[in-house]
Formats: sequence, structure tokens, C-alpha cells
Amino acid sequence: MDDEEYEVIPTSPIRRLEKRLSKIESSSSSSEVNRLIEQIVELIKSNQRVIDDVIKADAELRDEVSKVPNKIDALISKMDEFLEMLRASATEDTVSEVSKEAMGPLVKKMEEMIDATKKSSEISQASLASLETIDKRLKRLYLQSAGSGLYRARTGNTNL
Repeated sequence: MDDEEYEVIPTSPIRRLEKRLSKIESSSSSSEVNRLIEQIVELIKSNQRVIDDVIKADAELRDEVSKVPNKIDALISKMDEFLEMLRASATEDTVSEVSKEAMGPLVKKMEEMIDATKKSSEISQASLASLETIDKRLKRLYLQSAGSGLYRARTGNTNL
């Protein structure tokens, strides 16, 4: 028993440390962290729902806009047929000079309408291209926000 050492120390500092440890363990900081994590997860879910809704609306809009050029092409072909019929009827010998003069402005107006329809088709194509660009950007933003949301959730940093 000669090689054992003993030391006398006061117990009050140890008791104070035990009390402080007990306070820290029982404090509500862990519940606050849990609540913060739940809020972050809810925010991420909400963000995901919004992005899903935007992507769904974008897809529906793209579907509707993609139908427009086909309908415009059909309209143009019908108007071309109608113009051909008008031209054919205007050139017949049995048609009087008065009806030829009356049909002239109508034919001109129809040609203007065809040109306007073609321009509208081009604008629709440009809109479709813009929507595709927006779709790509939304997907990129979604991926960026999903990545930063995961980073925030893992690190607990809400200041990003």
C-alpha cells in the first residue's frame, strides 16, 4: 500500500460543476435545435412543392404552346385553299368586272391575314424556345436550392 497516493480536494467546486452539467443536459437547447431542424425540413418541403407546381405549370404551358404551331399551319393551309378558290373564281370569264373589283380588296386582306398568321406562328415558336430556356433555368435553380437546402439542414446554418 505504499505506492498508492491520495489527494484531498474540496467537493464544492465538483458539486458546482455537476450542477452546471445537469443544467446543460436538461436545458431546452436540444429541443430548440430539433424545432429548428423541423422548420428547415418543412421549409425544404414547401420549397419542393412550389418548385413541383412551377414545373408542372411550365410543362402544361409548353404542351399548350406546342399545339399552337400545328393549328396555325392548318389555318394557313385552309386560308391558302380559300385564296386559291377566290383567285380561280376571280379569273373566270363569266365573272363580271364589278365582282373582280369587289374581290380584289378581299383577296388583299386575306393575304395580309396569312402574313399575320405566319408572323404569329414565328412568335409562338420563339415563345416556345423561351419557355424551354425558362424550364432549364428553373431546373438549374431547383438543383441549386435543393443543394443549398441540404447544406443548411446538415450544418444548421440558416443564414445562407
